[in-house]
Amino acid sequence: MLEKKCILLLYGEGRYDSSITAVKEYIETQGDSYVVAISDKELYPFYWYKMAFYVYRFFSRGCAWINNLHLSFNTIWNRINVNKSKKECKELVEPTGGLKGIAYNWTEQYRRIRNILLRYNPEVVVCSTPKLLRDTVKACDKAKLKNIDICGLVTDYCLDARFVNYKANRYFVQNSDVKERLITLGIEDGKIDIVGTPLVKDSKEQFDKKQVLEELGINNDKLNIVICGGRYGQSAVRNVFTSLAELENDINIIVLSGGNNGLIKYCELITKNRAIEDKVFLIEEIDKFAKLYSVADIMIVSPTASITYEAMYHNSNIILCNGGDALENRNSHYLATNQLALLGRNNDELIASISKFMADGDFADDMRYAQNEFVVPDSDKVLGDIIIKIAQNNRNSKVEEQEQIKKVGLNELENLDKLENTAEEQEND
Repeated sequence: MLEKKCILLLYGEGRYDSSITAVKEYIETQGDSYVVAISDKELYPFYWYKMAFYVYRFFSRGCAWINNLHLSFNTIWNRINVNKSKKECKELVEPTGGLKGIAYNWTEQYRRIRNILLRYNPEVVVCSTPKLLRDTVKACDKAKLKNIDICGLVTDYCLDARFVNYKANRYFVQNSDVKERLITLGIEDGKIDIVGTPLVKDSKEQFDKKQVLEELGINNDKLNIVICGGRYGQSAVRNVFTSLAELENDINIIVLSGGNNGLIKYCELITKNRAIEDKVFLIEEIDKFAKLYSVADIMIVSPTASITYEAMYHNSNIILCNGGDALENRNSHYLATNQLALLGRNNDELIASISKFMADGDFADDMRYAQNEFVVPDSDKVLGDIIIKIAQNNRNSKVEEQEQIKKVGLNELENLDKLENTAEEQEND
């Protein structure tokens, strides 16, 4: 067994991985824990992962209404079952009926997680996706492991109902609204910690605006509008870019393409047709994403948890473009309602939001104040300390159990010695 307490972090490839990385970095700096971070790409068979990736991308981008229906169904199902006993709600933990149950048991998707649990025997497992949480709960049951806490990390501003699992030991959530939602769905208050969204060190870096502008080849003092679409990128960014290209304002339009060739060609075509080469700057890649926060007077982003939280950390004027599914759009609603960002889901909203920032400096100041109040700047430390404490308690319990087993074994040996001594004495007599 490893001398250090072991912490296992499971995350979705390209989804919520930055938060897991931030927590891993902090815990490792403490030096008293062994941290293992594994993505679902490594956990599931390659063919299954690739199929799931393409299905997820199709439902999130090309056919979002089906994904929304799935989310809504899970929410309704949880509401129906909230007053039932945990035993009756077992379907939420381990589907056993119908085609879903057959597929789940036939594919044995939890098996690799079970093997990892047996290999590392961790004190804490943190899962960043609903599927990983569900599979880990089942794997832990199958392996019959004790003194291990299975935790769900919910970094979205609103709850994805698929996270609800009555066999999970702990939840780390983004804000109090998510906590209240979990409580209404039957999760105990004491199992939920509000930690914010952990950010990696690179995303917290501050840069000099003038130097970054020079690096990007921008040598003017115009208003800088930066567009970054996140994983839903292309269609949302296209609509935003088209709207900005029609503006007659003297601005710089900075687009982070992320190497998306289709988006690059589209932006180049619109730029050439409208003869606005002097105001458009296409960036395929950038070594430090935080550099864009330093130059952005207005940041237009998708409503994903990580990028919006980073933008708020840097006190950006945020406008949210269209999300890919119901959860992303609920994130948008949450941020706009709490005056942490403005909406730009269509042309009218986008123009109105830009005008609001340009015309009302007091409003922008109020938004930055709200962002400062909302963001937990050391969220990685807050969450890391909680995980380390849980791991230490479970490690102590394991040590106590081993000592008890050892003590019982010694007592049995003593009893055997006594019986042998008694038998020898009787033979001598």
